[in-house]
Amino acid sequence: MKLGNLILAALTPLLFSPTAFSQNADLVSMENEILKMVNEHRKSIGKSELVFNDYVRKEAYIHSQNMASGKVTFSHKGFDERFNRLSGFLEITTGAENIANGPFNAKHIVSGWLASPPHRKNIEDDFNLTGIGIAKAPNGTYFYTQIFVKSAEKPKVVPREYEAELLQLINNHRKGLGLPAIKNDEGIHTEALGYSQQMAAGKVPIGPPSFDNPIKSLMRRYKASKMVELIGYDYLKPKELFDAWMSSTSQRDIIEGNFNLTGIGVYQSVNGKVFVTQVFLLQ
Repeated sequence: MKLGNLILAALTPLLFSPTAFSQNADLVSMENEILKMVNEHRKSIGKSELVFNDYVRKEAYIHSQNMASGKVTFSHKGFDERFNRLSGFLEITTGAENIANGPFNAKHIVSGWLASPPHRKNIEDDFNLTGIGIAKAPNGTYFYTQIFVKSAEKPKVVPREYEAELLQLINNHRKGLGLPAIKNDEGIHTEALGYSQQMAAGKVPIGPPSFDNPIKSLMRRYKASKMVELIGYDYLKPKELFDAWMSSTSQRDIIEGNFNLTGIGVYQSVNGKVFVTQVFLLQ
C-alpha cells in the first residue's frame, strides 16, 4: 500500500473568508467540487474518473474530524487501520491518502495537491474509487482527507435471476428428499431485499438481523409459527452460495426444514459485492 505525504499546512490567511452556512450541505458540495476537479485533471491526462464510494468517504471524514478536533495530529496516523476496515467491505489491493488543512476553497486545496509531486502521484495513480471527508476545526480551519483505493471489478448480477435460480436449487434439493417446494412471497422478498440493502450500506452488520430489526415483524404480519433467515455475502453465483449453505449443518437444516414460504433479496453494491438475505416462514 502507498501512503501519501502531507501537504504544507501554511496557507495564505486572506484566502479564507468565513461565512454562515449549513455545514452539512456545504461540506458535501465542497467534496463534490474537489472530486470534479480531481477527475477533470485525471481526464486531461487520459486517466479514468474516480468513483465516489460511501465507505471510503466515511473513513476520510472520520480522519478529518479527528484532525480538526485535535484527537490526532495533522498526519496520516491510522491509515493502515482505515485501509484494513475498508478491506472488510471492498475488494481492494492498494490505497493512498492525501490530506490538507486550510480555507474552505476547493481550487486552493486541489492546486496545492497537484503542485506537490507525492500528492499529484496519488491523484494520477491507478485507483478507481475515492472518498473525501472535510471537517471544520474550532479555529475555523478546515481539514481535508481524500482516500484513493484500487478495487477489483466484479461481474454484475441480475437480482431477480439470481433469486429465482437460488430458490430453484433449494426446491430441487427438497424435491429429492420428498419435501414440498417452498413458495416465493413478494412481501417477504421486499423485507429480505431491504435487509440486504442495509448490509450493503453498512447500516447493519453482515449477518442475521437482530431481534429489533423490522424484518422480524414478518412473524406477526404473516401469523407465522416459525421464521429463520440465511445470509450470503460476496457469492457471485447462486450455486456457489447454495453449496456454501449446504456445507453447514445448521444452514442445511434450515433449507430442509418445515417451511412453506420464503423471500430472497439480492443486492449488489457499487463495488460489486453481492448481499443475499433469504427468509423462511412456516405459516
